[in-house]
Amino acid sequence: MNNWELRKLEEVTIQFHVEGKTESPTKMVAKVREFTIVVDEPPELGGTNEGPNPVEYILVALAGCLTITGHLVAEEKGIGIRSIRIKATGILDPRKFQGLDGERAGYKEIKVEIFPEGNFTESELLEWIKEVEERCPVSDNLKNPTPIKIEVKTKD
Repeated sequence: MNNWELRKLEEVTIQFHVEGKTESPTKMVAKVREFTIVVDEPPELGGTNEGPNPVEYILVALAGCLTITGHLVAEEKGIGIRSIRIKATGILDPRKFQGLDGERAGYKEIKVEIFPEGNFTESELLEWIKEVEERCPVSDNLKNPTPIKIEVKTKD
């Protein structure tokens, strides 16, 4: 099965798993498959700057998912996109996170700029980006409510 054939399967779910443990109040080390990922805050937020912070990882996840989806859609439609450069910027009000009065703890807005490179027409690009936005799982999770079930356990 090639990289893109998974999506052709009907009624399939895929489960992803992350496990992590704190090493300090601002630093967590997570395991994702065979990868080790460090989550930390910058010094100005009390961290040791050993990795991106959680809200930066959201931007990385969105950018990565848009580029992967972008290449998938371009391949399916025969659009000549060779590479995709992307910028993602999030605007966040930290007051609610800090226990103060604030509108919400998450991003107020995320702005994404996509710079595809290759041979394509303007109409191909418009059709392409519309489908990329509809099919990107991370974008979908950010735009739409996703049920999150949090349980506190004292034993594994």
